[in-house]
Amino acid sequence: MDSVKRKVISELFFAPSVVLPIVGGLSAGLLSWGAGGGNGFLTVAALAGVLGGIGWMVTRVIFKVEEITDRAMQAQLDQQTGEENRRLDQLAALLRTDRDHRTQDYLTLLRSMRSNLEDAVRESGRQFRSAQIREKFSQIFGAAIDQLRQSYRLWELAQKLDGPARDETLTERETVLSEIQATVERMRSTVNQFQEMMRTENKADLASMRSELDATMEIAKRTEQRMREIEHASDGHEAYVQE
Repeated sequence: MDSVKRKVISELFFAPSVVLPIVGGLSAGLLSWGAGGGNGFLTVAALAGVLGGIGWMVTRVIFKVEEITDRAMQAQLDQQTGEENRRLDQLAALLRTDRDHRTQDYLTLLRSMRSNLEDAVRESGRQFRSAQIREKFSQIFGAAIDQLRQSYRLWELAQKLDGPARDETLTERETVLSEIQATVERMRSTVNQFQEMMRTENKADLASMRSELDATMEIAKRTEQRMREIEHASDGHEAYVQE
């Protein structure tokens, strides 16, 4: 978010349309001063340039700040999405090796829902107003991706085990997959609601969606705690295998 603020400040106060008239006015002022102040044209040009640049800067602050913020946020989002897509492509390749179509299906659905949400934001041009919703969605999306990685680690571990230890590990993996499925369903509902809100501009829907995302986030936090417990138990199994 700091990079967005810097970009917005740069565009508001240091855009060529602001800086050039001020610089031109100051230059004309210096020339007028060097000529003893007797050149009326240069004096007028100096005042016009400086005041024009400042006036345009104030106009941009009043009328353009949201548009500039939306543009800066969209540029940052596009960059982050590109970087994340590369990591998700690597995860997709990994999940293809577990011979379980569910993990690949869940990843495909998660990526599709994220894309649908981003498209809705881009088409509406309301990046700034929807920032909080997108941030919460991103957190839940990240938690679901972590669950998919955990499901793969459990599958990988199960291949090294046999007997009750293998069965227990696969049961733990099924628990993780069930939680991923529930998360996907809640996110699907959220994305559908968000798309409708972008079309109708219903502020009541926005409040409802925030509450729904908060509830989903709380579930995700509890799931993360269970995943840590499962991972701790898995570490014990892995240590046993290595012995």
